[in-house]
Amino acid sequence: MPVLNIRYDRLNCFLKKWFSKDQILEFLPFIGLDIEDFDDEEVKVEYSPNRPDFGSPAGIAKAINYLYFDIPPQRLFDFPISNIEVFVDKSVEKVRPCIFVMYAELQFSEYILKELISFQEDLHNGIGRKRTKFAIGLHDASKITPPIYYTTENRYFKFTPLNCVEPMTIEDVLKKTEQGIHYSHILCSKELFPIIKDSKQQVLSFPPIINGNLTTLTEKTKSLFVDVTSTEPKAAQDALALLATTLIDYGASVYKVRVISSNKSFMSPILTPLKMELNVENVKRILGIKITQEQTINLLKKVNMHSVKKGKKLEVEVPRYRIDVIHQVDLIEEVGYGYGYNNIRPLSLKLPQLGKPLKIKRFYDDVRLCLIGLGFTEVMNFYLSNKELQQPFSSSLVEVEAPKTQGYNVLRASIIPQLLEVSSSNIHETYPQKFFELGRTFELNSHRSITEIIKAASLISSSETNFTEIKSTTLSVLNYLGIKDCKITTMSNEYFIDGRCASIEVKDENIGILGEISPFYITKFSLRNPVTALEINLTKIFKHV
Repeated sequence: MPVLNIRYDRLNCFLKKWFSKDQILEFLPFIGLDIEDFDDEEVKVEYSPNRPDFGSPAGIAKAINYLYFDIPPQRLFDFPISNIEVFVDKSVEKVRPCIFVMYAELQFSEYILKELISFQEDLHNGIGRKRTKFAIGLHDASKITPPIYYTTENRYFKFTPLNCVEPMTIEDVLKKTEQGIHYSHILCSKELFPIIKDSKQQVLSFPPIINGNLTTLTEKTKSLFVDVTSTEPKAAQDALALLATTLIDYGASVYKVRVISSNKSFMSPILTPLKMELNVENVKRILGIKITQEQTINLLKKVNMHSVKKGKKLEVEVPRYRIDVIHQVDLIEEVGYGYGYNNIRPLSLKLPQLGKPLKIKRFYDDVRLCLIGLGFTEVMNFYLSNKELQQPFSSSLVEVEAPKTQGYNVLRASIIPQLLEVSSSNIHETYPQKFFELGRTFELNSHRSITEIIKAASLISSSETNFTEIKSTTLSVLNYLGIKDCKITTMSNEYFIDGRCASIEVKDENIGILGEISPFYITKFSLRNPVTALEINLTKIFKHV
């Protein structure tokens, strides 16, 4: 989750009213931010990657202003048109075809410079998936001579990268710079590379790798050119919308730029809001509050969303920067923020009787308490196991498709192999060792679907353990559960010594296995003492309780 450090005085620069530290700390959770830490100067907040507009103090202050002050929603942006044009060469179509741009005028400062660069990197690492979905270039527009050209060059093309003094070839940039090493894998072409340059052939950017040194931002920057490139348009448009609205929050004047390619021409940025329908009845049902259409309209204003009645529903205008709102449930969540989740009061449950555990849960607890009473220590293992270790217990194993490791390539059918692994990891501990686990196992049924079976398994490792001891443990558990009529019948399984292995039967149904582990598996698991084990199918035995 992205984290942002905010100074209280810096946040107050964007708020409609000056708030104290305590008031700010009270407000932040009400707009969906988690407070990680704070002191007398600043607060560290964690925000959801779905809300990249919270990546700057200005974005957070905007949410607070709408929530606590009566401000009409930002609806339509009528940006003036700049004199900058961007020409897109046909050669970029197979390399990195999408580019969206804008021009802005803003007097930079130390704070704005740091916050914008931090916001840019948060966008790259969050919704940009470390530049795989889009890459952003921020440029000092005063150093650029329009028009601008988005084209391609070969690996021997030279330019001076950001924070470098001497020109480098594209090949050297990819192999020798930190950015090139980190991001070169994103480029799909190995022969042609995207380059943005101006009419004087000065390089602005080599996306998605690095900017040119010419247009480096400083605290004296007064005008800004922004480019966002990607392989598909929506991601780039989302990023540019976030940048445009954030610059507006900082007080910038944003201008449209015309982008011209071989087959189309368009203006950028476009911040047309998304229109969605909202059923107020769903708001009542999901939030559990009584609310009218008029009240819902007013609550949506508190989250910068304009809405109007459309029959029994509302038509809501979602600001272009709110890329997290994609479903009616998201709108309902926003109504909740406007209403205040702290204002939603829990209702007492009206039930004819008090709650109590399910009978099967009490049954599992009885088994667990019985084994603990017999001196066993409970352990918990993964459901995934090794096929070789599980095959002796089932011919219907559930295999994992394309496993990352052969140690975890099937769902377990038996718990015994994993208890042996636990014992193997504790050979230096005190003996006797007595472990048990109660949990799920899995098998394929005749319909080729997965059946979940709850089993309890226990293991004893000591120099004196034998068949009699593990049989005594088995009978103790069954007697504790009230099962008197059971049979212990000789059987064979390669995990156990022949003649010292038996099945457990209740009313002629096989419900488990017990016995002494064979020397082969004692050696295989590097154990130092004789081992006995049992496993009971609790799913089957529950029917007899």
